[in-house]
Amino acid sequence: MKIEGNQHGHDDTSLNAILLRCMGFDNHYGGTIESGEGSYGDWIGWTDCEKFGVHKNQTYLTSFSLQVEGDQGGGDDTAANYIKFKCRDFDDDRDESELAHPPGHGLFGGYGGWSESCPTHSAICGIQTRIEGPQGGGIHGDDTSLNNVKFFCCDK
Repeated sequence: MKIEGNQHGHDDTSLNAILLRCMGFDNHYGGTIESGEGSYGDWIGWTDCEKFGVHKNQTYLTSFSLQVEGDQGGGDDTAANYIKFKCRDFDDDRDESELAHPPGHGLFGGYGGWSESCPTHSAICGIQTRIEGPQGGGIHGDDTSLNNVKFFCCDK
């Protein structure tokens, strides 16, 4: 995630981008995907789905929950602040684990419900984001950056 930290009374944007690192079924790196990037903040590092189970199978992203701050009226809006995911084995939907980069939450707003999970034998493989560009100064200068995200599931 690319996140702008607290601006202490100035214009906050919080979550500015999400980058996914792809892994193949043979555990080889498959590149990264990102649909857009806001102008503010810093990348905060990687967080990967864990391997679990008797055979230590790799797990994959299958659903998400977005932390969002609602409209602040005349105040400083941030929109999306953080995201967390659920991971599970590609072929077995019985066990899921929650994945959130520490500290697990942003500064403003609350988490919504979980998205619909990818069906068995599929995982998140694509991303689409809605990003507001810089608003400039003046009366209309309240930046929010990342406003919404949609993920897509793929099978083998």
